[in-house]
Amino acid sequence: MYETLITSLSPSVSHSLRTLTFYFALSFFLHLVTMSGIQQAMSLLIASFHKYSGKEGDKFTLSKIELKELLEAELGEMLGKASDKSAVDRIFKDLDSNKDNTVDFKEYVTLVSCLTVMCNDFFIKK
Repeated sequence: MYETLITSLSPSVSHSLRTLTFYFALSFFLHLVTMSGIQQAMSLLIASFHKYSGKEGDKFTLSKIELKELLEAELGEMLGKASDKSAVDRIFKDLDSNKDNTVDFKEYVTLVSCLTVMCNDFFIKK
């Protein structure tokens, strides 16, 4: 889609956009490379949350449907039955600590933290 748009522009504008896109991508890559592992992990957690939040309203929270999508796409192998409605309902209820019927970023990070601790415990015992 974007390629078609760029090629439909005049050659000089098209070249400028391609150059700008290249430099933006290069700048982002270099920034990512210079980030520590923890900073990269934090960036990925934030990006993953916002990839799914706001599709159904508030862009700073996950609805039950958005949480289900996130669980299936990002943690499917790990959680197994994320597609099971009752399992998603239980996870959502447990995460929604303030009972506002959404999962905010802090509640989402709680899930990821707990899963990370469980993985660490599993690999330490091996």
